[in-house]
Amino acid sequence: MIGPLLTSLVIMAAAQQPAPTIVQKSTGWCSPNIANVTGNVTVNCIGVDPRALKRLNAELDRKNLQYADKLREADQWARRYKELETELSKAGDDSPQSRQAEEYLHEGELEKAGAMLDELLGKEEKQVDRTAANHYNRALVFQLQFQPLQALPHLEKAYHYRPEEWKYGQGYGRALLYQNDFTRAEPVLQTALEDARQLATTSSTAGQLHEAGTLINLANLYGSTQRVKQAEDAYQEALAIYRQLARSDPAHQPDVALALNNLAILYVSTQRLKEAEAAYQETLAIRRQLAQSDPARYEPEVAQSLNNLANLYAATQRLKEAETAYQRALDIFRRLAKTNPSVFLPNVALTLNNLGELDRRGGRLKESEIAFQEALSIRRELVKVNPTAHQPDLAQTLNNLGLLYTDTRQLKESESAFEEALDIYRQLARSNPAAFEPYVARALLNLGLLYSSTQRLQESEAAYREGLAIYRRLAATNPAVYQPELALLLNDLANVYVFSQRMKEAETAYQEALDIRRQLARSNPAAYQPDVAQTLNNLAYIHAVSGRPQQAAPEVQEALSINRERWNTNPNVAADDFAKSLFISAALQRDPAARCQLVRQADGIVHDPAVKANIDKQLAACPRH
Repeated sequence: MIGPLLTSLVIMAAAQQPAPTIVQKSTGWCSPNIANVTGNVTVNCIGVDPRALKRLNAELDRKNLQYADKLREADQWARRYKELETELSKAGDDSPQSRQAEEYLHEGELEKAGAMLDELLGKEEKQVDRTAANHYNRALVFQLQFQPLQALPHLEKAYHYRPEEWKYGQGYGRALLYQNDFTRAEPVLQTALEDARQLATTSSTAGQLHEAGTLINLANLYGSTQRVKQAEDAYQEALAIYRQLARSDPAHQPDVALALNNLAILYVSTQRLKEAEAAYQETLAIRRQLAQSDPARYEPEVAQSLNNLANLYAATQRLKEAETAYQRALDIFRRLAKTNPSVFLPNVALTLNNLGELDRRGGRLKESEIAFQEALSIRRELVKVNPTAHQPDLAQTLNNLGLLYTDTRQLKESESAFEEALDIYRQLARSNPAAFEPYVARALLNLGLLYSSTQRLQESEAAYREGLAIYRRLAATNPAVYQPELALLLNDLANVYVFSQRMKEAETAYQEALDIRRQLARSNPAAYQPDVAQTLNNLAYIHAVSGRPQQAAPEVQEALSINRERWNTNPNVAADDFAKSLFISAALQRDPAARCQLVRQADGIVHDPAVKANIDKQLAACPRH
């Protein structure tokens, strides 16, 4: 009984898109000049010399960023410009080189400003305060040139000379964080937080802003290293500061929205979906209010908030609400794209991509293909203009189309889409392996799934093994980020071993995946307990078909316990996982009545058509009530 019942229920994990990155955003310096513009949007920044602004806009056009990212980069650039201008002005009282560097800054001649500071550094190595300041200023010039790696050693030296200076710690810690160097970033940011707290006692608003900004950076670090409680506490503390500041000065409302958005992302990652929805809704309300007085800046952020809410609705099976929110976001982006296509067409494609995936998961496969094809068409045109900026997005839509074609058994088209996506990621990884090797591994995972679904097990194993080698290497240096991916791929490789009847190798791979997932679940149970249950189900299958029901029984019982609790909390999300555990448990029952009772219970809650089809086959063997 065990073999036929379970053979079709080895649980295959679908490839997922990367989790969203939580980023900090500054506001207030810059705004777009987009009236009657049909090409690139020009950014204007308060207090920045027009000659330097010309340099900024040239750099932003070269990077070909999306609208919100462009404003975020411009705000950060302008803040660093003003900071450097102030520092050089102070030093220029007794330093002609500093005065000359300041003039070069105003002219947008950043290379010449950097060279002048290099000359100063060569002369002043023994003057600690000035040397620290000049290293910091040199780092700011590199950041104005969008060269963060070159800025990093200068930030490190400034911090080394004067670690008690909060801005050196803030700058150095943030730079380390953006390079994912969490081990070195944490103590630096902790020290910067202590310094900012001290500053807040003497300079209230400025100190509070620095304190909140450092808390956001620390929260990002905690979230990236799976310390969820510490991340939430830091976000909440930053949010409280921003709320207090916004009560007396509405200019801080965008900061409130930022902190709320980051909290919502954290809540989503820990399956606290009601709290996430409340935070997203408040973020949307703030941005809608801001858009009434400044639509050019904030309407795109309204659309982004609608996208975030739609993603949440989709994750909780509220498909109609998700569709409505996606459509409202799409309407905004389509309208903006009519006058500024180069800026907003990428957002149109992104929202179409989200709608296509919603339709695919909801079984509306024709509508899904229409949305994906329009997104694909837009992204192919964008790639012609700027391949570097838009090739990753093109590969994403190709991946999604590949999944759709797999669902509709258009396997030739599916393979072609997956292979084109993989080719793009391989090309990108050759010049930037740190950024794109993870995407190569995910594309290999998609191909592995396709090959295994068509019984091309040797090709599937080869794809999984190549992806596994990448994830092992990535997880060795950054386990917090890549251990979940490593476990996912181990689980899917084990499935291939099962189909190849290599049960010992399957058991070894499942066990390694389970060990990783248990470790992850200890720090973030809401996010990783479902994965623990999945691998327990698969191990129970291995032990059952290998004649070891005594090992299988506690494994499936633990999976049942996890999935039952999840189902009681959120039945829409957990129903199919709970049904699978019930189904596997039924296979271990010797008593036909007990077996049929479990199968009937699974049939009463299942949504997934493929799982229901298997349950119906077994239900047919049970006596009717």
